[in-house]
Amino acid sequence: MSHTTTNHRDLDTLPVSKLFWQYTIPSLAGMLATGLYVVIDGIFVGHFVGSHGLAAISLAYPLVMLQVGLGAMLSMGAATRIAILQGGGDYAAARGTLVSALALLALISLAIPLLGLTYLDTLLQWLQADQQPAVMTEARNYLQWMLGGALFTMGQMVATYLLRNDGRPRLATLLMVVGSLLNVVFNYLFVGVFKLGLAGSAQATLLSESVVMLAGLGYFFTRHARLRLRLSHLRLDWRYCGPILALGLSSLLMEFNLALLMFAHNFQLLRWGTDLSVAAYATAGYSEALFTLVVHGLAVGLQPLLSHSTGAGRPERTREALRYGLRVTLLLGVTALAVVQLFPTLIVRMYNSEDQALIAAGSHALRLHLLAMPFDGLVIVGILALQAMALTRTALLLTVGKTLLLLPALWLLPLWLALDGVWLAMPLVNFLLGTAAALALWGALRRLKREAGAPAAA
Repeated sequence: MSHTTTNHRDLDTLPVSKLFWQYTIPSLAGMLATGLYVVIDGIFVGHFVGSHGLAAISLAYPLVMLQVGLGAMLSMGAATRIAILQGGGDYAAARGTLVSALALLALISLAIPLLGLTYLDTLLQWLQADQQPAVMTEARNYLQWMLGGALFTMGQMVATYLLRNDGRPRLATLLMVVGSLLNVVFNYLFVGVFKLGLAGSAQATLLSESVVMLAGLGYFFTRHARLRLRLSHLRLDWRYCGPILALGLSSLLMEFNLALLMFAHNFQLLRWGTDLSVAAYATAGYSEALFTLVVHGLAVGLQPLLSHSTGAGRPERTREALRYGLRVTLLLGVTALAVVQLFPTLIVRMYNSEDQALIAAGSHALRLHLLAMPFDGLVIVGILALQAMALTRTALLLTVGKTLLLLPALWLLPLWLALDGVWLAMPLVNFLLGTAAALALWGALRRLKREAGAPAAA
């Protein structure tokens, strides 16, 4: 019996709870490794560059998030489409989708540095990174490298998503852990020893990501791959590109929204506060990123279960997996909220243990800005779960809703609460969107129960 047949038999027959952790634990570990990329950068920048370095990376990061969004679009779109096609037994189309995803990766990776580096000065002004000379210098150095290395930022995401989808979650996790460890070593050398500032931080990140990308994509050309590629397969069929982009669009928009909202936060923090407020936002942002990546790991681990059972016409399995994943997500959100509220000073000291003004501002920012973490987790898992079940319209509405609600909140709340209004805008919106996501998922669960032939009551 082939590896592919065995894997699909397991998806059809093993208990959902066992499958969930079988896929999710490696995914969580991989996302934690990804989170360490971000956190390690912040730790080294905070200790060796200072608060102006943290401010610079916070102001520059919306552009990096756009790259992440494009990588997420390709990764989630291709993984979901491939899983659905394989669930229906169409392996030729699944292979064509994989090839198309790699071609799209190459095209987008060429366009980003061509456009980004050409208009770098304009972008820095747009990001408001030109207000302080020290911040401007570090932000420029960081973006020159990160825009130039877009292939590696997106490529390592595509590689790890597709590895998990190919039934190799442990290999994906191993590569992410190796990349994270390399990032620590390179950051220590480039930022701590050679004093290269944010340029060194970017170089460390890109070198680490390149190892993950090359090893992960190279796997698909070996005999170990279940969806193996050969040179003769590398013929782009544009028909496969549309479904990838359509299924991944919500992931792109989610990251685009995050980038836009980070820019809006920076804008309002500079208006109602100072560069120190932006640096404090960076410390809160690193903590938020670690949490959202872990929650994203839950969703990524859940995706093959939901997509396969959807493609195989097994609504009872889809419903069971979704319910289990939501319970775990809420438990994680409540635990994370307790840690942030009880130990904010310890968290900020990870990034700078000497600047007392930054420690005080960062602790205050953490407590207010991350006040609605359980609802934030529900929104993330809800959007990706709806995507995985091919309910892209609902996922899209939830994604766009964050921007539609948060931009007015960021503008209006500071008029009454000043700087605290900036910190409280995000938790207010997460509470509202989390409630909307819960209602959408409740509707999906009721529909799945009806399709499975059970009574209509949830």
